[in-house]
Amino acid sequence: MKVLKFGGSSVGSAEALRRAAAIVREELPGGGLVVVSALRGTTDLILEACAAAGGGRPDEARARLSTIRERHREVAGGLGLLAAVEAEWEPLFTRLDQLLTGMAMVGEATARSRDAALAVGETLSAHLAAACFGGAFKEVRDVMRTDARFGKARPQLAALREAAAPWREALAGGALWITQGFLGATVEGHTTTLGRGGSDTSATLLGEALGAAEVQIWTDVDGVLTADPSLVPGARPIPQMSLGEAEALSAFGAKVLHADSLAPGGRAGFRLVVANTLRPGASRTEILPAPPRREPGTVTSVAYKEGLSLLRFPASEGLEPPLKAARRLEEAGALRFGLVSSPAGTLLAVRPDTPASLRILEALAASGPELETGWAVVALVGEGLRSDPLAALRHLATLGQEPVGGLLTGSSTVSIAFLVPESRLGELIPRLHDRCVEGLRVHPKAG
Repeated sequence: MKVLKFGGSSVGSAEALRRAAAIVREELPGGGLVVVSALRGTTDLILEACAAAGGGRPDEARARLSTIRERHREVAGGLGLLAAVEAEWEPLFTRLDQLLTGMAMVGEATARSRDAALAVGETLSAHLAAACFGGAFKEVRDVMRTDARFGKARPQLAALREAAAPWREALAGGALWITQGFLGATVEGHTTTLGRGGSDTSATLLGEALGAAEVQIWTDVDGVLTADPSLVPGARPIPQMSLGEAEALSAFGAKVLHADSLAPGGRAGFRLVVANTLRPGASRTEILPAPPRREPGTVTSVAYKEGLSLLRFPASEGLEPPLKAARRLEEAGALRFGLVSSPAGTLLAVRPDTPASLRILEALAASGPELETGWAVVALVGEGLRSDPLAALRHLATLGQEPVGGLLTGSSTVSIAFLVPESRLGELIPRLHDRCVEGLRVHPKAG
């Protein structure tokens, strides 16, 4: 059994949906499950409509709703499928209108009401994809059991597997079903969303619950690359990589897969494939439960994430203040990239991705810790580092006189990460790729 997932860019137009339909015919001739995201841009429009409605701007919210409606009708019309989906769509547009009206009446868009609104976008897309792919729509909220953390719900694995039992039987019998990504439901039936990377996570969670042999993530790149192609034009796809390498790349900034989407593959042992909807015959990356063979010391990829802020706590404060600060920042939506303690003090590296986390960061800096902005984390990732621990030190020598703000270590033995000023990324990433990835590919035993 296979599960295929198509993101918003892969279902964002009539042409994109035709390409996706051809992929489904090729990959699932005997049936299977397809998970689709909302049409490209729809999620942002719904969030803007919710913000406008909750902020007392109902006319602006209605304008966003009108844009969503017209965009979907245009895509369906381009496929000749408007008549096939109108009956399913109209109750969904009515539902979204009612939700926005309710937000405007109370002057607030709660996390629960936003999740209910976002579900409309995913469901519109799934109905259209079902008509385009020649399959049947199935409601994911019938099986995706979660807790009640609206906006970032956590799956309830045992309940999910039990609820998915009827799906396993039908799909094994050759059914072709299309369902929504990103969505779940509490035991009481309230709609939830899975947060960042939710559609990929939906696909892998369903793959785990259904006992799939393979989950395919169709996106707009030729698999996972050895570096960001915007900085390294010569970056190439990685044909095979380990789950550990994928987890490290995700943790340190690679945008292809979210960390939450990788855990089900580690538990269930299925093969995870990343491929390009625009070029189905191009290279793709297989993420395998068992590590592929690597030459000792080799690096598979270079990842980075910019926009980091550093908080430096003096040693006299101990560990409690930085730990408390890290917890507050993460709860407010910041991403934590490192917490390093030494006799000289404690360093906390975060990326404040929300206005709330930025306000907390500024308040913390005003109360004592030293704040530095404009930093980035860079990571060298590869299974070859596991078999040659000293290779990390040799690779660090490549940095030369770079102003390194700190080394970040953790439980992973397949990566080494460090902090550098983000202004250095444009020169540093190509140099590291050339020497640590391409250089060792040509001369694998070079030090």
